[in-house]
Formats: sequence, structure tokens, C-alpha cells
Amino acid sequence: MDVFYLNQIFIDPSRNQIFHGDECLLIEPKAMTLLCVFAQQPNKVLSQEVLFEAVWQNRIFSPSSLQRLITLLRKALKDDPKAAQFIHTHAKRGYSLEVQPVFVEHLRSDKANKQKQQTENTVLKAPFYVLPKPLWVIALGLLLIVGFSVFFLSNTNPNVRKLNKPVALTHTANNESMPKLSLNAQQLLFLRETGSRFELALKAMEKESEYSLLTQNKAFEFAWSNNTTVVLTHIEPNSGNNHLKLLTLADNQVMSERIIKVPSHITDLRALQTGHDNTLYMLATETKLINARNLLVAFKEQTTEFKTLSVLPEDTYVQDLAVANNALYFTATKSHSIQQLLKYDLGTANLKIIKNDLASIYHVAWDYLRNQLILSDTLKAGVFSLSAQQLNKTKQQSEMKLLPFNFESPSPLSQIQVTKNAVFGTTFQQNIDIASNNATLTHVNSKYEDYQASVSPSGKHLAFVSHKHGRPMLFVKGKKGVATIFDNPHQHDFISRAIWSSHSNEFAFAVGGQVYLYDLTNKQLTHIESDEHIVRVDYWQNNTNQLIATTKQLNTAAIIELDTKTVWPFTQQGTVLYKDEDQQIIWQNDTLENLAKLKTWQPEQGEIVHAFSVKGLILAHVRNANESNLFILKTNLEVQESTVLPTNVQFISSAFFEPTKDNLVYFYSHWRNQDADIVKSDNYQN
Repeated sequence: MDVFYLNQIFIDPSRNQIFHGDECLLIEPKAMTLLCVFAQQPNKVLSQEVLFEAVWQNRIFSPSSLQRLITLLRKALKDDPKAAQFIHTHAKRGYSLEVQPVFVEHLRSDKANKQKQQTENTVLKAPFYVLPKPLWVIALGLLLIVGFSVFFLSNTNPNVRKLNKPVALTHTANNESMPKLSLNAQQLLFLRETGSRFELALKAMEKESEYSLLTQNKAFEFAWSNNTTVVLTHIEPNSGNNHLKLLTLADNQVMSERIIKVPSHITDLRALQTGHDNTLYMLATETKLINARNLLVAFKEQTTEFKTLSVLPEDTYVQDLAVANNALYFTATKSHSIQQLLKYDLGTANLKIIKNDLASIYHVAWDYLRNQLILSDTLKAGVFSLSAQQLNKTKQQSEMKLLPFNFESPSPLSQIQVTKNAVFGTTFQQNIDIASNNATLTHVNSKYEDYQASVSPSGKHLAFVSHKHGRPMLFVKGKKGVATIFDNPHQHDFISRAIWSSHSNEFAFAVGGQVYLYDLTNKQLTHIESDEHIVRVDYWQNNTNQLIATTKQLNTAAIIELDTKTVWPFTQQGTVLYKDEDQQIIWQNDTLENLAKLKTWQPEQGEIVHAFSVKGLILAHVRNANESNLFILKTNLEVQESTVLPTNVQFISSAFFEPTKDNLVYFYSHWRNQDADIVKSDNYQN
């Protein structure tokens, strides 16, 4: 989408940036997507369903997710919700953008039209193409020569700036991050997170073998001091004092360990980097000052001396640090919004801002061979460079341009390291697991996004969606393993949660606007053709053998007759949770309603994350600022039971009652903070 203005606020969707004059704010991609949806339909009320489909394609429905993005946008636009100027809330209807966006492309068109009008009012001169024939031939010949020269030079340039698509060096379902190459680039250290344990692992660059050096209960940072010594941070459990551990390595294991005490006023050691003279540089926090400040600290192993090089400016958070021959470079965020590149000169002890208008948050590494700084965009895939000559010039900051590489990667790189012909880094991706409150059941925990868990009424089968091959696919897990049910050949973005029959032998789901039935006994997938665009299947009414589904059309549902395979649309607000001959219960916003008995239920505080029915009972997952709760309600919407949920339960999607114990077993999606892998991008050329 083109850049545009909202009043005096400049919006750049491609970079997820919002400018208030010289102030630049970065927002998350989904928030920018939502803002663009509003900008395409200004002064129009857009329902939650429409906004969810535009931003998430109904992937996992949670009203709180949309409200969180609305809050982020209002904060970024500096819009007071009590006297909203930009985004208005329309109770029980949706949201609207009440400012007409002005797109830059339109401004250019208006300017061009004015110039054209001015030109038409002036005296017309002979156009350039009215030339004698000999001059035409000469001009055409020169044009061909110039074009051929440009093409030839651009395609024979041996110094094409290119990075190949990153290849994973780690292949487990755990988080692997913080790659650190030895000074001779022969060995690679990295951190592996397994549950609540943190492991320091060693990998030889030319071999597949990995070696575990140590494991701790708390995260730590580390760096090579030389090719056989590793330095890592350590906090004493009893005293809370900070230490450095020096590990001597031989034969891929720790041979000896030495503890170095850190001065008591220095805490929170991070971003450890080693210079060519084996000096260890790091960031720390100074606790003696009235307001705690970030420090730049140097440590020498030979003397075990800690030296404070500089106190960093207030309200500045350093993102990453790189060590050059005679300087330290680091990227930082000032006042939570301004992205900076700073330089500390090791010779003059001078700290200065090199660039005050970085377009994103970058991680950095110094390329000693080519004498340049490499910057990797951590928000979107992009790698750039700044030469030492550029960095040492005293010209205006705005004139310093980052030179891009042709980088073939779908994901950004963080925590980068540079060798002669490769760039190493960490790729972070969202990872969603499926778990339950019954520890004896096998759960779904892969390197992919696994969600939309739907357990059969018998509890013997679990249908779920997983991004195994870069697209959502539907699987069923049983005693015999995992079977692929729908491989999504047309690569639709969304597969709805499976809805089971009461006999546990069939389930229905929607994808690409169509409904499918799967028979476990016959292992047969049946497509139900319909002119209605079905978004999701909501309920299987067994006594009449009907499905009730939500359609793409606003406030419209559909009844799907399974015996005749016919589809009947009808007007319906909200999602149908339960239906029999006498009553129908729906969920709309944060309200459950029994339409026949004219009863409603709302949580006293918090929002309904998800609601569904199990054996004639209604289950509602409610989340507030402090905790999450699971409410079990009767069909008359009286609360039968409520339970406080563990903190890692983020989206309860289905449940069943164990037949022998009558215990409720629920399945939920668990968003891990990140799924990280160490990767290598070779063919690094300048």
C-alpha cells in the first residue's frame, strides 16, 4: 500500500512507521495492516468480523487480539479514546476511521495535473521528436550503445552484493539462538533453551556433531575470549552477585573453570563481544547513579580488570554491539522511538551519534576483512553495509546511506556474525504448541505452528491444524500416530476448527469457503458443494444431522443438511454454540445468550477468548488483566463451575469428559515466545 497522510501524520506501511513530524514510531505489522484496512474504507463502520478476516483471515478468533491492536494504533496516532479523532468505537457494531487519508500518489497526480495545465497555457514549441532524420539515426545509435553498456557492465560485475537464502544449522524443536563464532571461525557456540533449562552447545563448523558444555537454570550471555576460552555471565543464586565464568575448552568439553567477581555496582551484563586484542566489551547497568544508566564496559582477562568506558545517554536502550579495529558501534533506541547508530572511538574515548534516523531496529557485526559494518534488519528481511570510509566521514547524517545486499530470505536475521564468505544469525519465528491439562496425554509440539485443536467426544482422536509445509494443513492424531487429512493444495490461509459428530467417527471443517466431511472409519473426505462462502463450521446438531456454520456475509449463518447435502442461509448474529429442538445459545462479543429463554451471561470482568459446547454444557474461556478462567455453564447460563487456569493456557479450543472418571480434559494452544534457529547465509560478497 502507498504511503499516506492522516491529517499531519505521515504513514509508511511498507516500513511499519508512523511519523509525527521528526518523531518516528514503529508499530507491529498486524497493527499496520489494520490501519491500512481502515484507510481503504474511511468513514465507514467495519465490524469485528470484517476486521478479523482482513487481518487474521479468521485464523484464531479472539476479540481481545483486535482490541489490543486498536489500543496500539490509538497510542501510535496519539488518539485519545475518550475524545477520539481518528478511530471511533461504535458499540456492538465495530470501528471506523473518521479521518480521510490522503495518499502521496494522489498528491503527485494533483501536482502533475497542475503542471500539465500550466504547460497547455504556455506557447507550444516543437516537440523534441521533430528532428531531421540524420539526427534521429545518430540519437538512436547512441541510445543503443549506452543501453548495451549498462546491461553488460551490470551483468558482468564480479562484485555483485548477494547473500543466499539462509540454511538452518540447528534442527530441533527447541530454541537455539545467540551464535558466536570462535576467533578462527572453526567452532560455533550457541544457546539452546529446553523448557526452563539453558544449555551452552558447541558445534564444529565442518561437522554435524554437537557437544553440550554446561546447563543452567537461568539464561546467560557468553563470548569467546580466545579460541580455547569462553566467558559467560553468571549470577550467584544465594547472594545475587554478578560473576564472569571463564571456561577452558579441550576435546569439545570444559577442562577447567574460573570465577571472576564483577564490581558490585555493575549489574545486568549483556551483549558480550571480543575485540582483536582479546579485550571483552559488554553493556552493563550502573547502580550507583541516582537513575540507573547503561554503561559501556571493558574487561581484560590477563588483569581481571573491569573498566567503564562510557555512561550512555539517558532514555537510550542499546539493541546490539559490534567491535571494530579502533571503535565500537552499536544500535540503540532513544525515547522508545528513535533508532540510532552510535560510535565509541577507542582512541579518543569519544562517544557520538553517527546516524539518528535509522529506519528500523538493526543488529550489527564488523567485517574485518572488508573493513565495513554489516547491519541486519530484525523486523523484516534485509542486510546492509556501511564502509569504514562512510562511518569516518563528518558529513551530514542524512547523507549516510545504507547499501543493501540482494538477500534471499523470507525471515529477518538477528544476532549476526560475519566470516570471509558467510553471515550467521538467528531466525525467530512464532511457534504454537498444543497441550492439555492431562499430563498423561500426548501433545502436539513440533517446529511448526500447531493450533485449532479439536478433540473427539470419546477423547481418542485429536484433529488439529499445522503449518508443516509453509501452509495450514489438517491432521488427526490417534493411537496409531498422525495422519494427514487435508493437505491444502490451493494454499488457503485458513482452515477452521474441526467439529465432531457425537459418535466420534466424523468431523466437519471449512476451508476456502467450502465445507468438507471426513469419515474416520472409511478414511473418506467428502466435499459439500455450496454457493455460500462458509467461513467456519460452528456446531453439529446430531438429532437432525445438520451443521450450523458462519458465512462470509455479515450476520448470516447457514444450515447444512448432511443427508441431502443442501445449504440454507439464514439471518443470525453471533456464533451458535448449542442448538436443540427447544433452545439455541449464541456467543456475541463478550456475551452468551439463550435466545429461547431470553437469558444472557457476561463475565464480571475480562473478555471471552473462546466459547464452545461439550455434552450439553457451555465452556467459556475468559481472560482479564490478572488471570484466565474457565467457566462451565448449564444451558440456562447458570455457572456450574469455574477454574483459574495456568498462565501458559492461552486459547482453550476443545474439551471432552473422560468416560470413567468424568473429569474434564481441555486442549489449548500455547504460544511459545519464539522458535529460534541458527542459520547460515553463504555466498557473502561485497
